[in-house]
Amino acid sequence: MVKLTDNVFSEVNTDLAEALRKVSKSNEPRVVLVSDMNVVNQTEGLGKKIGTYFNAHGIKLCGKPVVLAGGERIKLDNMNSAARAMNGILDAKLGKNDIVLALGGGTVLDVAGYAAAQVRGGTKLVRIPTTVAAMIDAAYAETASLDAGKVKDAFRIPSVADAILVDRKFAMTVLDGVWRAGFSEAARLAAACDAKLMDFILEEAENIRRKDEDTMFEVIERCFKVRQKNDPKNFGEWSAVRLESMSGYKLPHGYAIAIGVMIDATYSMLKGFLSQDEWRQIADFMNKCGAMDGAVHSRHLVNQVDTVMFGLDAWELAYGDEGIYIPNGLGKLVQDKKPDRETMQKAINMIK
Repeated sequence: MVKLTDNVFSEVNTDLAEALRKVSKSNEPRVVLVSDMNVVNQTEGLGKKIGTYFNAHGIKLCGKPVVLAGGERIKLDNMNSAARAMNGILDAKLGKNDIVLALGGGTVLDVAGYAAAQVRGGTKLVRIPTTVAAMIDAAYAETASLDAGKVKDAFRIPSVADAILVDRKFAMTVLDGVWRAGFSEAARLAAACDAKLMDFILEEAENIRRKDEDTMFEVIERCFKVRQKNDPKNFGEWSAVRLESMSGYKLPHGYAIAIGVMIDATYSMLKGFLSQDEWRQIADFMNKCGAMDGAVHSRHLVNQVDTVMFGLDAWELAYGDEGIYIPNGLGKLVQDKKPDRETMQKAINMIK
């Protein structure tokens, strides 16, 4: 079940209650909440709203909510955050048909999903993403991952949400830089899956930069509809993962994805799959919406072209295949089963 909603914890909104009842196959679902501290801090009265909602709809909140700091560090803390979540699930005596409700950005969804998949061989999982990037991409992940040292997503297990509720209102709680960088996922989805979406987001790029709420609502809704039918696969990801690792995970995921999309789009253009005009649309959107604002902080990383290129080897180790997906014209994908490394280096140098 995947549903677009607004004000998910409003008493009159039954979307979450219906999803929890359906997933648990019970009229009185039992839930452990794993939440993002950033969301708690930025949403006035959130705890009270959740408690009131659960009481009104007969949902039992089991044990204390597990509140995690958010950010990549919770995936890189020797599994301490994951252990907190797992112990919270065990202490609440959750069973196979009970639910872990994950509320947060991509890293919190990862850690909560990892914990849910481990306890008793897997408990039910419902995701409520709260950042733009998570609403467009991370919420749909079929795995949950933790980091180890310099290896991003080193520990990865299957983790598919039993339900996803996308509440666009939560996107307004994130910092401006994270907001803008999150729309790099919209560019990735548009370039890979839907040319009309690219036309729309490019037209609205400056409104996105201004953090216009109505524009955000419309973009996320359009991305939601595209995501129901299409998957951008690994377009733009191999170098993004590498750059995050090279930075010691100081480079935010959204900024890394923005650079990764531009590297792969440039490579696609050099290989003749993407026209210059199509490449320009992607680049113009990234610049106008502010998704590339963080690139200045990663210039020293992109300058290390040979080190970035090791990301292709790391990708093959992680997935058993060095093939990457690139746009074959806007809105279409083609798999390059053996990337041309010389051309890829040229693409990185052009971005640099």
